[in-house]
Amino acid sequence: MDNKEKIALIRKGNEYFNQGKIKEAIELFVKTGYKDGLHRIGDYYYYDKRLPLIALKFYRLSGSIKKIDEIMERMVFALGKWLGNDTIQESKYRVKLPPLKVSPKLKMLAQEILEKNKE
Repeated sequence: MDNKEKIALIRKGNEYFNQGKIKEAIELFVKTGYKDGLHRIGDYYYYDKRLPLIALKFYRLSGSIKKIDEIMERMVFALGKWLGNDTIQESKYRVKLPPLKVSPKLKMLAQEILEKNKE
């Protein structure tokens, strides 16, 4: 594929993405290897659809190490909670992680859930 064709496909993929035609955009972004577009697809699944495992796939394709690390840290944290904090705290393999960066949308959703559980 030459540069002109690649640029045209990327533009068409961006149009699809902006129109909400995500599957069509994915096809073109993967075909062209357009990392910024793949990262935006990852953001779409992570923030809008709240599907981090699907987002992880697109972050890997785009090479977004920071986002991959964030999702993995959250998965480890969730696993630790699921197993119980007591078990994790006693482990000699405990790893100290930096504070999680949580998007404002997720904070608001968590607060709403906590408020509903109080009732």
